Amino acid sequence: MSNSQLNWKIGGEAGYGIMTVGEIFSKAFIKGGYYVVAHTEYPSLIRGGHNTFQIRIDARQIRAPIQPVDVLVALNAETIELDLDDLIPGGLLVYDAANSKVAPAREDITRCDVPLTKLMADLHLPKVAINMAAMGASIGLIGYELALLNAAIEDAFGHKGEKIVEQNVGAAKAGYEYVTRTYPEPYKGGMTSMEGPPRMTLTGNDAICIGALKAGMKFIAIYPMTPTHTIMTYMAAHAREYGVMMIQPEDEIAGINLAIGASFAGARSMVATSGGGFSLMVEGLGLAAATETPLVVVEGQRPGPSTGLATRTAQGDLRFCLHASQGDFFRVVLAPGDPEECFYETFRAFNLADALQTPVLVLTDKHLATSFFATEPFNTDGLHVDRGLLLAEGKVPPDFKRYETTPTGVSARTVPGTEGGVFNANSDEHDESGYFSEDAPVVATSVDKRCRKYFTAAASLDGIKLHGNLSSSTVLVGWGSAKGAILDAMDFLRAKDGIDLGFLQVLFMSPFPSQPVKERLEGNRVILIENNRGAQLGSLIKEHAQIRPNHTILKYDGRAFNADELYNLIKEVL
Repeated sequence: MSNSQLNWKIGGEAGYGIMTVGEIFSKAFIKGGYYVVAHTEYPSLIRGGHNTFQIRIDARQIRAPIQPVDVLVALNAETIELDLDDLIPGGLLVYDAANSKVAPAREDITRCDVPLTKLMADLHLPKVAINMAAMGASIGLIGYELALLNAAIEDAFGHKGEKIVEQNVGAAKAGYEYVTRTYPEPYKGGMTSMEGPPRMTLTGNDAICIGALKAGMKFIAIYPMTPTHTIMTYMAAHAREYGVMMIQPEDEIAGINLAIGASFAGARSMVATSGGGFSLMVEGLGLAAATETPLVVVEGQRPGPSTGLATRTAQGDLRFCLHASQGDFFRVVLAPGDPEECFYETFRAFNLADALQTPVLVLTDKHLATSFFATEPFNTDGLHVDRGLLLAEGKVPPDFKRYETTPTGVSARTVPGTEGGVFNANSDEHDESGYFSEDAPVVATSVDKRCRKYFTAAASLDGIKLHGNLSSSTVLVGWGSAKGAILDAMDFLRAKDGIDLGFLQVLFMSPFPSQPVKERLEGNRVILIENNRGAQLGSLIKEHAQIRPNHTILKYDGRAFNADELYNLIKEVL
C-alpha cells in the first residue's frame, strides 16, 4: 500500500451491520476524492453465518477488487480463523483480544488490539455499535480524516434522527481516539483526502432502478430473490415519490403476468429476478412475445443449477436467456458491465421494448448487482423516452390491424380504451387482427413477423464497445461484470510489463453483433474471459462470427475475477 491505496476488509457474524459499515466506509473515501470498489460476501443462509465486506480504495480509477488486503477488521473470532491469510505481510489486524478466544497465528503482521466491547460499554451503547468503533479505529490507524467518516455516518443515519447520528458518531470517535493514543504512527504514512469531482456510491441494482425511473417505468412486480432483491427494496423506498406501483407477488409466475398486464394497459413495466425465478417466468415470457407486449426483465445471475449458490456470482445464464420459452421469437438480451452501463442500458431497454414490442432482458450478476462502485454523475441530457408505434387517441386508422405485416416486423399498437383500437391479444397463433388461425400461410407470416424484429434491431445497434489499444493483435474478449477486472488487469499489464492490449466488450447478446465482432477479432490472437464453465460467449462468437478463441480463462467457483488474479492469468497465456 502507498498513501494513495488501501485494501480493507471487515468480517463478523450476521446482524452486526457489515453491509451498512461497508457502505459508510466506502462513502467516507469517495467524499475524500478516492475511487472505491466494494463487495460483500455472505452465506446462503436465512439467518446467521460469516459475513465480510471488502473495499478497495485508490486515488486512480479502479473497477474491480484485488487480493490480498492491507487491513483486516475482525469483529469476531471466526473472522480471524477464516480470513487471516488474506492479510499481506506487514498488514494490520484490528481485533478485540478480550472478546476473542483465537490467538492470531501469524508473526508477520501487526496486531492492533482495540477493546471495542469495553469502549461501547463505557458509552452505554449496545454491543452492535462495535462496528462503528471499528471503522473509527481503522480511520485512526491509517491517518485518515474522522470528519469524512462522520459525514458518511450522518448520510446513512440522518433519516433516523439526531440521537442515532450522535450515538454512531460517538462510537466511531471512541475507536478513533483509542488507536491514535495507542498506535500514534499512521500505517505506511497514512492517507489524506484529495480534491476530486463529486461521485456517487452505487450498486448495479441502484443504477438499474435509477435508469428505470428515468425511463418512466410505472409498474414493477418483483418477488425477492438474491441478487435482485435490492431492486425491490430500492423501489419500495422510492415508488410513491415517482408514482410507481410496486407489487410483491406470491411468486415469479404472477409477477411476470402482472407486468405483462400493466404493459398491455400502457404502463412501462419491469420484473426482476434470478435464474431460478426466471425459470418460472419462461411461459410468461412467451406470452409477451406472442402478444407483442413490451416488457423489461432483469435477470441477476448466480451459480446453478437449481438453488446453486444463492448468494454468490456467475455468468452461467447467458444461453438460457437467449433460448428461454418455446417457439421462434426474437428477444433483446443485453449485458451491462458497470453501474454506468446499468443506468444507460436499462433506460435504453425500455425504449427498445416499446420500439420492438418484444421482451428485453437485462442480464447482470450478483457481483455487479450488489457491489458498490464510485460512479460519476450520469449525464441525462440526451435521454429521451420513445414509446414507439403507440397510437394516441384520434390517431388510429379506420382499417387498424394490430398485428399488421410490416417490413420491420413492428406494427402499430393501442392501449385499452383507445377509440378504434380494438383487437384480440391472443397467445395462440393469429392473423393480423389477432384472431386465432391454423392456416399455414397465416402461421408462417406471423412467425416471420416476430423474427423480422431481429434484423430491425441489428441494423440500429452496434452491440460492442472497444477499449484499450485498438491496433493490438492480442484482444481480450468478455462481457458483463468481467469488464471491470479486465480493464484493471490491462492497466496492470501496461504499468508493470509495458504490454498494451485491446479489449472487445460484447454488450448485446441478441441481436448478436456478428460483423463488428468478426472485424475486430479476425486474424488476431483472442483471449476469452468468462465467469462460467462452458465459455458461453465463446460459443456465440463461434456461431455468429466463425471465430474460435485461442485461449479461454474461465472462473466458475461462485466468485468474481479479482483484477490481480486476472492479470496473472493473462500473463500465463501471453
